Amino acid sequence: MECFVLTSLTRDRYIYFDDCRRISVTTDVNQAEFFFDITKAYNFLGNQMPKKKRDEWIVVTAEVNPPKDSKQRFRTDLDFSESDAEFHWDNYINNIMGSYRGIRDYREYLQKELAKVEAELCDIEHAIEFFNYNASDGYKMYKMLHDCRVRRRGIKDDLRKANAVLSMR
Repeated sequence: MECFVLTSLTRDRYIYFDDCRRISVTTDVNQAEFFFDITKAYNFLGNQMPKKKRDEWIVVTAEVNPPKDSKQRFRTDLDFSESDAEFHWDNYINNIMGSYRGIRDYREYLQKELAKVEAELCDIEHAIEFFNYNASDGYKMYKMLHDCRVRRRGIKDDLRKANAVLSMR
């Protein structure tokens, strides 16, 4: 049976999915993810691989036969046709809890950054209020104010996303 694997340009590393269904790298071709359709292999390479990494990988015909129990798997597809014993709840719960903690910590960081940016905005506005500037310096103050507001908008957008995820029940 002809099958395909994703390998590095030097053909010493292969793509496989770890227990948490994340893309991982191995040096063992027998552990690699086997694709039984070349179109699906190229679709995976073009759609699932990070853009920065795509040029480092190619699709090749597998030189060994895949183990009889291997099945084509995709990171986004879970095969529930097998027994529930193969679905590892602990792995998924740990990943979700780790992601939750990471987003919560990131939200705290964003809140501190937002406070710093708002203090900077206040300082710029006070400088504009209390001092007279010529045209050149006035433009520089405008540019500082503009850049600070753009940074604040980016922080507030990320903060809104973090709050939306953390408020899910």
